[in-house]
Amino acid sequence: MKPENEQRLEAIFREVLALPPGVDVRRVRQINQASWDSLGHVTLMAALEGEFGLTLDTSEMLGLGSFDSVRLFLEDKGQ
Repeated sequence: MKPENEQRLEAIFREVLALPPGVDVRRVRQINQASWDSLGHVTLMAALEGEFGLTLDTSEMLGLGSFDSVRLFLEDKGQ
């Protein structure tokens, strides 16, 4: 992933999930982050679509449950 895209991705995670500055975004997973509930997930997916110009289908959204899975998904999409 391009460094500038990874920075954009980190910023999205921090903003949408209200992560404090000391949190290592790369370790964030849906199962260990209280703010990443169902509404947080929908908000995060919408932010990703808007920022990266993507349209995610439901099965793709369901498979994106960690920062790392999102980063790898975006790499596969050429981001």
